[in-house]
Amino acid sequence: MRNFFISLLLCFTTLPIVAQKTITLDQVKQAGLHIVEITTVNNEEPEGTIVESPLFPGSYNMLYKNKVPCKIVISKDGQTLYDSDEYIKKTSGATIRINGNTTAYYSHPLNMPYKIKLEKAADLLCRGNDSKYKDKEWRLLKDAVSLNTMIGFKVSQLLDLEWTPAYIPCNVIINGDYRGCYLLMETMKQNESCRINCDKHTGYIIEKDPYWWKETRYFSSNWYKDDNVYRWTWKYPDSDEVNEEQETYIKQYIVSMEESLSNGNYESYIDIMSFAKWILVHDIIGTRDSWGSNMFMKKYDNTDNSQLQLPCVWDFDSSYDITPGSFSLLHTQENEYFYALFNSSNRIFATTYITLWNDKKKEIVNKLYDFLNEYPNSDEAKALDISRALYNERFDYHYSTVNEDIQQINNWLQNHIDLLDQNIQLIDKSTNISINKTGINNTHNTYYNLNGMKQYKPKKKKLNILKNANGKTIKVFIK
Repeated sequence: MRNFFISLLLCFTTLPIVAQKTITLDQVKQAGLHIVEITTVNNEEPEGTIVESPLFPGSYNMLYKNKVPCKIVISKDGQTLYDSDEYIKKTSGATIRINGNTTAYYSHPLNMPYKIKLEKAADLLCRGNDSKYKDKEWRLLKDAVSLNTMIGFKVSQLLDLEWTPAYIPCNVIINGDYRGCYLLMETMKQNESCRINCDKHTGYIIEKDPYWWKETRYFSSNWYKDDNVYRWTWKYPDSDEVNEEQETYIKQYIVSMEESLSNGNYESYIDIMSFAKWILVHDIIGTRDSWGSNMFMKKYDNTDNSQLQLPCVWDFDSSYDITPGSFSLLHTQENEYFYALFNSSNRIFATTYITLWNDKKKEIVNKLYDFLNEYPNSDEAKALDISRALYNERFDYHYSTVNEDIQQINNWLQNHIDLLDQNIQLIDKSTNISINKTGINNTHNTYYNLNGMKQYKPKKKKLNILKNANGKTIKVFIK
């Protein structure tokens, strides 16, 4: 019977269906957030196909099925800020498709994460006439209903990572139908003006990717050669533009970097400060997910003048989901690079991390609390609360108010920061990472990969409404 349902699931695609409640356009316009109106050619809907993971049988992901041509109009308070015009290939308009992996799989078919690609570069965040913000690729991230991404990016800014994606909360309408509250945001992209700055001809951006099996091109490195979970995939150049010489170069550099973690010569291969900032963000916000958290690496060019850098943080689904005071699992898990760095006989990385925290902790903590205390009273937060209520009504969700979220995050941070500080001061007492007894990680959402290594993933949620191969709409629940 189980195999029957697996086979049935694998032939499902998302289908536009009538949700429980109808939200009028006037209600959406009165909420106060930016409005992103998407009108597709012939009212075609972005669809996806469910696939079973080859690494973890019984777990599922979503692939996009189609790229839908469309027109996009962005407005606020009745004023049009951007209009892409009708879709004409290479001239105007855009395409939209489903984006994401497990997030898309667990999403309502009418409330998916999306990726937008414009035919003509523009700044969808409407930051004036400054051309440096123009780009073709954007995301609609369905995370405005929580504050995880906003706060994660705030910490990123306070630690001055190379790039923190810009965003605006917005309400999204597709073909006249309200689809929920999103973050419209910049994507991971090579763009020397405002995103990731690497040489246009000889630079690299790659991802340590647990979903490599969904890509057409990837490569492995020695660190994970006995672990099927991770491979490296391409963000820049695009995978269909990479030649063998480029792949050979960056693969060998990654292998040399991994060897340097063992022999203690890592400062020749990595930008230590960017690595320290990256992991400190995750430690501050308490990231539980070590398996799915996105790690993007950049090398500015193919010369010895550049090192591997971690230019940005991404993916905050598991923030505040460890025992307060603990380090993130990315910090402590033995198969991660950071475990080797913190336990290396070469103490440069550990010292850099400790010094960075000691120098910045007062500023980070004070400004983070200021943001948390001030945000609920902002016009954006008030508009977000109204939009959440519409979201809940539309999809029968139960998201709380901004103020309730802030209170929970504040309480967690107040329990976390002092203990984290104690544990950071203990790092250099020995070459083994020390953990305060009150800060032991106590998460139980664990499973194992094919090599018996413990992994972590989000709790499963219900999968709402899908269509089988015969076109019949049914409800499927995954417990």
